[in-house]
Amino acid sequence: MRMAALQNKVVLVTGASSGIGRACAEFLAVRGYRVYGASRRVAESPLVESISMDVRDDASVRDAVAGVIAREGRIDILVNNAGIAIAGAVEDTSIEEARGQFDVTFLGALRMCRAVLPGMRERRAG
Repeated sequence: MRMAALQNKVVLVTGASSGIGRACAEFLAVRGYRVYGASRRVAESPLVESISMDVRDDASVRDAVAGVIAREGRIDILVNNAGIAIAGAVEDTSIEEARGQFDVTFLGALRMCRAVLPGMRERRAG
C-alpha cells in the first residue's frame, strides 16, 4: 500500500498509555497512519493523538468514538488492546477481581466493536 493511502487511514488503539498498546500505536503512526490512542490516563505522545476513554464505561466509549468520528469522519481500524491481568492461584482470585478483568478484557472489546463496527459496515470498509 502506498504511503499516501496509509496517511488517510484512521486507527483507534485502546490501552495505548503504555506497554503493547503504546508500542502498537506508535508503530502504526510512524508508518503513516492517523492514530488515536485511547486510555484512562492520557499519555502524551508526539506521534499519537491521545484521548481519554474507559472501555468499562458505555458513555465513555460512545463519546470517545463519536469524538474521533467527528474529527476524522470515520474509523478504519480498531485495535482492541485494553486489558488487565491477574497473577496468582485461581483460589486466591476474588470474584470482584475476576469480574473487573472480564469487564475490561472481554466486555471492553465488545463495547468497542459495538461502537465502531456499524460505521465500518455502513461504509463497507474497515
